[in-house]
Amino acid sequence: MAGWPDFRSRATEPERMDTEPVSDAELAACLADLETVNRLTRATPPTLGFLEALTRGWPAGLPLRVLDVGVGQGGMLRAIHRWATARGLVPQLVGLDLNPQCLAAARAATPPGMAIDWVEADALAFSPEHPPHAIVTSLFMHHLDDRQVVRFLRWQEETASHGWFVNDLHRHWFAWGGFWLLARVAMWHPLVRHDGPLSVRRAFVRPEWERLLAEAGIRGATLSWHLPFRLCVGRLKQPAP
Repeated sequence: MAGWPDFRSRATEPERMDTEPVSDAELAACLADLETVNRLTRATPPTLGFLEALTRGWPAGLPLRVLDVGVGQGGMLRAIHRWATARGLVPQLVGLDLNPQCLAAARAATPPGMAIDWVEADALAFSPEHPPHAIVTSLFMHHLDDRQVVRFLRWQEETASHGWFVNDLHRHWFAWGGFWLLARVAMWHPLVRHDGPLSVRRAFVRPEWERLLAEAGIRGATLSWHLPFRLCVGRLKQPAP
């Protein structure tokens, strides 16, 4: 552990998986470890809880269009597909990522019966045929700088017909130290061991989210904290389909 970081502001050091070329096999191993991390840290309940609120009162048989930006190995969309199907809704899901290797890994991990479209595109330049009811991200926003976050928030607000949900990390010394230790005990991939603690340092605290939302001109968003150390931002725009 190379010294105690300063948690008063977001780190600006880029994550290695964002900047270093890796083989398909190496990336697949990293993404598999990250899926394990997401299971251990209960990544899906906050997002599914938001979608439950968004679709409250919707009758069975209605389509649910969800756009996920920055999909990784696609675990969140697979969880949404299972949840929507059990709820009686018809999932129409699109996963966007700029990295074709991530998309290939997501396709490989997705059962053939799950109708999820995996698209290589820049979200800000993506024009879906039908507006998504919801846009979701999971551990994506901390990869952006503040200026990019503001731009992305505005795009979400303009693009999603019913709402959007940002599922990300809370910057805190305990979260950083806990991941640093767990990643080494579990012997996760070296890139995961490097980037995981850095992700915590690049993440947000509540006053920063409040400032970024104000800069984006967005009102009506809610911030919620979820164990362990998830700080999420959601916006419900319409209560009915």
